[in-house]
Amino acid sequence: MNRRALWIGLAVLVGAVVLFAAWAAWTTYQVNRDLTAAVDDATALRAAVEGDDDDAVQASLGRLRDHSAAAADRTAGLTWSVLEHLPAYGDDARGVAVASAVARDLADAGVEPLVRVSDDLDLIVPAQARIDVAALEALQDPVAAGRAAFDDARARLVGEDSTGYVERLRTKYRELTRQVDDAAAILSSADTALRVLPTMLGSDGPQDYLLVFQNNAEIRATGGLPGAVSVVRADDGQVRMTRQVAANTFGRTDRPVLPLTDSEEAVYNEILGTYFLDANLQPDFSRASDLWRARWEQVYPERLDGVLSVDPVAISYLLGATGPVEVGGVTLTEDNAVDELLSRVYQRFPDPAAQDRWFRRVARTVFDKVSTGVGSPQELVRAIADGVREHRVFVHSFDDSLQEAIAGKAVAGDLVTDPDAAPQVGFYLNDGTASKMSYYLRYDVSVDATYCNQGVQGLAGHATLMSDAPEDAASLPDYVTGSYATYGGKPGSQLVQVYIYGPVGGQISALALNGKPLRGPGPILDQGRPVLNATLLLDPQEKVDLTWRMKTGANQTGDIRVSVTPRVGSGSTSMPVDSAC
Repeated sequence: MNRRALWIGLAVLVGAVVLFAAWAAWTTYQVNRDLTAAVDDATALRAAVEGDDDDAVQASLGRLRDHSAAAADRTAGLTWSVLEHLPAYGDDARGVAVASAVARDLADAGVEPLVRVSDDLDLIVPAQARIDVAALEALQDPVAAGRAAFDDARARLVGEDSTGYVERLRTKYRELTRQVDDAAAILSSADTALRVLPTMLGSDGPQDYLLVFQNNAEIRATGGLPGAVSVVRADDGQVRMTRQVAANTFGRTDRPVLPLTDSEEAVYNEILGTYFLDANLQPDFSRASDLWRARWEQVYPERLDGVLSVDPVAISYLLGATGPVEVGGVTLTEDNAVDELLSRVYQRFPDPAAQDRWFRRVARTVFDKVSTGVGSPQELVRAIADGVREHRVFVHSFDDSLQEAIAGKAVAGDLVTDPDAAPQVGFYLNDGTASKMSYYLRYDVSVDATYCNQGVQGLAGHATLMSDAPEDAASLPDYVTGSYATYGGKPGSQLVQVYIYGPVGGQISALALNGKPLRGPGPILDQGRPVLNATLLLDPQEKVDLTWRMKTGANQTGDIRVSVTPRVGSGSTSMPVDSAC
């Protein structure tokens, strides 16, 4: 009898295990089905928003909420709790549960408020040279709610260790984390923009901004030589261009327009403060803005409230949203703007004065095109966001409260000087030939975190630089080839000044060119950051390699931000690097 009872008990136990396994498998199948459907719903929702289809938006959002909620409910029950405690696969079950809960919460608290105001996007872009300030203010709360939801989702996803997940789940989990992180960053920028734009657009009184077009054909640390500069006035949302000036008309001053630090003079010499065109030899856009304002206000009556900056690549993005413009018989499009603005102009207009006049006409024409309205607000917002992400669009406000709001964002173009911030590595370039040969400069930069020792990371850097100028570059106009002879070069060669910034409190060593150590003065400290300079003379089609080693400052264990001068052509040169700690 006892033996029979034992067999019956074992049979019941085995049956229960089989039933649980079957139920767990069925639950897992349903969760996978729900999450897959939620991904499809999110894709359909995005297409519906971009297509301005209100009925499809509501239907897609409803399905997204239903499917994500179903997955979250299934992974919150007893069955899933047991799966999370199983050996080998428990962490995978936990990862699925976290992803499901994140998807549900984002659908409710993150996506829904943003979808609710998606129809109002056309109110936040210019129309008839005016932006509706009240519409911007109405968007502040929904965007702030969306930002908070995505920030929370990012923290929850990052808080899980996905290294032990099975490969398929690990790949999907990390992709979800990346997408949420990207969305959180975009919403953070949007939230900041909505908080500062009403004041910047003159809700409290007229504002004057210096609009600087950086010319990447003559490279500078922040992008390019300041070419055409204009004053843009904003008054209660109304925007207009009031004055245009060629930057080269400022000439040099006898002494710096603002006092320079010892490190600024040591690294860049006093030309940083005496020549308007060289204020951005150094990489801090805030500092360049201060120097530009000081020189501007010595010459012109406007008291500047801030500085804005774009480059020709960013202009090409804007033209992708607005459509082509015609300037002096030349049609500028998204596809040809970079070549026209950085190369063909010098062949079309040999006279520098004629070049400057054409650049000013381009600036006004593109400004008028953007400010009078575009067909797709989403495309314009995306164009500006791409320019900001690639460090081609910068904003600086001389209002301390507004500047504090954007500090640390990509749009501010700050040089990191806080030892407690994420470690930043800088790789910045300046033309030394007074030429327009940077149009042909190609470069790639990589940094790897190689070790972590007691809160200090070791970093290895590598950069490849190449002159893609044609072999017959000597036939290019003199204005393009510049003062090559001064530096012992030949027509078409270019002198490139490289400035490598280590993290705050860090070290730089072992700088080498093509594997051979570069001898010279050691690093100079600039605001607590070690700086090394290398001077490279590149002939047409010549390629060189630079390598170096670094250490971060103490207790800088986070991911590394690598900031690189934006290049000619689309795409970002800057990048994040995973921490070694």
